[in-house]
Amino acid sequence: MSLAEGVSARVAYKALSSGNITANALANPSTAPGASGGQILRRVSSTLTLEKNTYQSAEIRSDRQIVDFRHGTQRASGKVAGEFSGATYFDFFEAVNRDTRAAGPALDQTDLGTIACSSAGTVTVTSGDPVALGLAVGMVINMTGNTTSLGNDNVNFIITGFSTSNNRVIAVTPDPVNSTASSTFTVTVPGHTTIVPSVSFTKRLFGLEVFHEDLNVSRLYNECRIGAWSTRLPATGMATIDFDVMGRSEVDNPSGPYFTSPAAATTTGVFAAVNGMLLIGGVQVGVVTSVDMAMNLKPEAADVIGQNFPAEIFLGRNDLTGTMTAFLQDNTLIDDFINESELQLLLYLTSNSTAQTPFVTMFLPRLKLSSAAVNLTGEAGQSISAGFQALKYNGTAPGVTATTFQIQDSQVS
Repeated sequence: MSLAEGVSARVAYKALSSGNITANALANPSTAPGASGGQILRRVSSTLTLEKNTYQSAEIRSDRQIVDFRHGTQRASGKVAGEFSGATYFDFFEAVNRDTRAAGPALDQTDLGTIACSSAGTVTVTSGDPVALGLAVGMVINMTGNTTSLGNDNVNFIITGFSTSNNRVIAVTPDPVNSTASSTFTVTVPGHTTIVPSVSFTKRLFGLEVFHEDLNVSRLYNECRIGAWSTRLPATGMATIDFDVMGRSEVDNPSGPYFTSPAAATTTGVFAAVNGMLLIGGVQVGVVTSVDMAMNLKPEAADVIGQNFPAEIFLGRNDLTGTMTAFLQDNTLIDDFINESELQLLLYLTSNSTAQTPFVTMFLPRLKLSSAAVNLTGEAGQSISAGFQALKYNGTAPGVTATTFQIQDSQVS
């Protein structure tokens, strides 16, 4: 008999048609999520497993031995970890946000009049309100068809702010090429965006399968909620991502895969932080050596009497925390911690170094530092480690969404 090899294992997933759980019954795997379709998931590791509460008898006996041990409520639990790449994990970000993704607008001269660019870091339009038309701080825009400056076409520009009447001066980075007003152009927001909303929350459930091709056996973890994500962005090395999963059941199939025709895994490039950009308060920072952050909804299985599966998988509030490590160059971060200053953080992760590289942006419009530790070590550069707590934005700056977290993925169709 063959022994299972990790290289022969496949992880795939599919969303159930409804995100609602029936408290006193498990979903029927013949129809939920359903064997057709699905999506193969790129991964470095998976720790998905079936867990059970267990109970040991506490009876005190003259023979000084334990005579009973029982199983209680079961649940599927574990992590799926991988290297962070475009489009691969967007379904799970959307689920943790409890949001419904939105495609970016496509605007042209009928919406914005004319467009002119300045090497001082601005794009100016003469009509409409770019914010009301769907543009926001933290989004990336592309321009095409600009008749006065082709140098600004097909370049990723990150929006860092809006000013003047009707928000018609758009601050961007990197700095555009100087150009006079063009009356022919298109401005697009590539891909899709999802935020943590304030209303109209959407529940999602997934079935996740681990299939061992060399053994021809599979396990389906069903009615799973995505309860957390965490990402690590080192100065050198690949960006990594993992997601916490909690579900209601495991269904074993000893004679083949559950998903009969899953879509092939994505082939998008893996992000490396060295190719991207980090902005704090809209200003590019060049001394940060790592950023780690995690959003945790603290999933909780609802155990009840009379059945061996949870009545619900409850999710809590969106708690986003993290840590930045940077070379010590001044007292800025220390003062921000002491003064309880409010900051903005924007991460721009790219697949390569071209002007129109595929990307993901992760925007935290409001955060406070929870620590600022300087530990003297070694003889070379010294570092500061600053923890942070992300908060819902409650200010009035134009174009800043009232959310804790916003993510845009250019490769989500």
